[in-house]
Order: sequence, then structure tokens, then C-alpha cells
Amino acid sequence: MFGFVKHLFKLQFLFILAAVLAGLYRTEIKQFANRHAANYVDNADGETVSLQFKAANEAMLLTPAELSKYNGEDGQPIYLALLGSVFDVTRGIKHYGTGCSYNFFVGRDASVAFISGEFEEYDPQTADDVLSLKPNDLLGLANWKEFYEKEYIYKGKLIGRFYDEQGEPTTYHHKYLALFEQAQIAKAAVDEMRLKYPGCNIEWSEAKGTRVWCTTTSGDGKERAWTGYPRKLFSPGNTNFNCACVPESELDQIDTEGKAAHGDAMFKAYDNCSSRAKECFYRV
Repeated sequence: MFGFVKHLFKLQFLFILAAVLAGLYRTEIKQFANRHAANYVDNADGETVSLQFKAANEAMLLTPAELSKYNGEDGQPIYLALLGSVFDVTRGIKHYGTGCSYNFFVGRDASVAFISGEFEEYDPQTADDVLSLKPNDLLGLANWKEFYEKEYIYKGKLIGRFYDEQGEPTTYHHKYLALFEQAQIAKAAVDEMRLKYPGCNIEWSEAKGTRVWCTTTSGDGKERAWTGYPRKLFSPGNTNFNCACVPESELDQIDTEGKAAHGDAMFKAYDNCSSRAKECFYRV
């Protein structure tokens, strides 16, 4: 019992001593706290992290020559760039390692090859020049970038076509963004058009080629009151087409003007197919 009381008095003494010292050295303690607090910041999630950790994780700014060194050789990590953004794909070494299928992209920005699929020759003058791509191709590249942002680690920016020496977007980058926005607007218009004009049923046979036809459930499989007539539907800036079922009430206007009352998508009748035919045949 006496031992417990003795221990309790010892704790009380220590608390009293700490309080006295805190009063005597209040200024020194405050300076110490401020000095160490200066080495820490709050991140976006409200967590306190050291400035050294933050600096080590800030976005990199790489020249093409520097990026080329991150090729997985001699213990180096594996980086690639897409639309000027650099990603660490080391954990995907079975795809990006030496001799693997996507090794062509390692240590460089070969954005165009994501669309063209040409992996034989790399030309640094044209490999990331995407302004001549079709609108759907620009949307495809954006999907690729979204994939890398989700699956791999973003490391920083590549100095060159998309970013300058300070890491700021270049004039070229702004032109790309403008074209990408146009592509998004065009896609939204086509998507709306496809809701209004459902897709056709399609089948192929060696004897007759491709057959397209409309039913009350063609397109999305949902029942509707009208059948429609097959027409080629072209999205802006695209030479490829989809088959769309057009209601009879709009058929004359579409066949005359080549487009619907709303939107820029273009319609065209199938060759060698009568205006009111519910099925058409064609060969590619």
C-alpha cells in the first residue's frame, strides 16, 4: 500500500516539475515547436507531411534525353509519356520490359502509335504530333491517358511539344485541347443522334455481303412504335459510318438535305437500295 502511495507522489512530482520547466522555458519551447513545424505542411487530405517527403513526390520535369534513360535497364524504372504526361509503368514490366509487346513506348512519347498501331519505326518529329488525328482518335487517346492515370503512377511532364521548360502548357497543347473539346462535342451530338435514330440489325454472308435492316427493336433492343428505314449515318470528320433506322416521317427531308433537323451528323442512302426498303445489302 505504501509503495503505491510513494509511486503516486513520484508521478505528481514529475507533473509539477514539467509544469515549472514549461513556464521557465516557454520561449525556448515555442521556438523549438515553430522551427520543427516549418518543416511540415498539410496536404490536400488534411494530413501533415514533411517537406522533404513532399519535395520527393513533386511532379518531375523531364527532357526527352532524360526520359529515355528510364527504360528499365541497369535497375532503372520504366517510364513512358502520353500527350506530354509521364507515367511510371515499372510494375507492368511483363508488358513494357525489353522484348515485350509495349516496349516501343518506353522512354519516349509515342502518342500517335497508340492509335496507328505502328511500332516499327520511331520518328521523334512526328511520334507525338496528334493534331492531324481524327476526332475519334483524339477521344481514343484520352481514354488511354485515363487508363494510365488509373493504373499507373503519374510522375510529371515531358518538356517538348506539350509543355515548356517551366512545365507550362504550350501553344500546341492548347490547340490539342481545343480539338479535343470539339471531338467531345461532336461525339455527344452523335450519341444523341443515335438515341433518336437507333442502329440497324446487321449480318454478313459470303453470298450477299452485309445485310442491314430495321425492326421495332433494332438498335437498343427496346420496343418502339415504328420500324424505320436503314440509312448510313456519318459522324462529323469521320469517313466511317453506322447504320441508322430513320422514321418514315423524316425520311424525305433526310434524303433531300442529307442531314436531320438537328445536329451535324450526315445521312446517306445505301447504293442500289430503294428509298422505302426496310433492308439493304452492301459489300465493303
